[in-house]
Amino acid sequence: MMDRYLTLVADGEATLRERASRFIGIAFHLPDDAAFKDRLALIAREHHTARHLCYAWVLGEAGDVTRANDAGEPAGTAGRPILRRIQQLDLTFTAVVVVRYFGGTLLGKAGLINAYGGAAQLALEQAPRTQRIAFTTVVVRCGYAQVETVRKEVLVSEGEVLDSSFEALCVLTVALPRDSVASLTARWRAQGIGAEFADQLK
Repeated sequence: MMDRYLTLVADGEATLRERASRFIGIAFHLPDDAAFKDRLALIAREHHTARHLCYAWVLGEAGDVTRANDAGEPAGTAGRPILRRIQQLDLTFTAVVVVRYFGGTLLGKAGLINAYGGAAQLALEQAPRTQRIAFTTVVVRCGYAQVETVRKEVLVSEGEVLDSSFEALCVLTVALPRDSVASLTARWRAQGIGAEFADQLK
């Protein structure tokens, strides 16, 4: 698993012209695959006279979930070139749609690959990006005297307290950066503080 990953923080858009055809690349942050359908519909409404809306996206903190669609162009000439541009920049949670307005001249497979890939690259160059932390959710059980120590250690590690309850024991649900999980949970357990991965409790 990746400890950190790169993604977009705002949209990028660019236009490439090739033999009278116009290729408009639109790059944007994509939180999950469900959100893509709505964004694609919005782009389709805005460009309702376009010939093709081809796209690709990458999801997962390791960038291991992908999709590419040629949307009527010859197989492998649109979606895959767009996807390659996203992957070459090591981006994830990222989508690119390339809108094509046909100019009347056939480009051939090589021309299409260059045009779709080029439009995607130009759009991605216009989109600001950032590095984000990959988190693991941990449930911590401790005594009242230990709560503030746990809270401080979570915050110092760039983590976050997601939830807390106070009964016989204090139970904190915390999000920890993956590169801090092993050291923090080992330290807590040595102090008699319970720490379990949230997905193991389901």
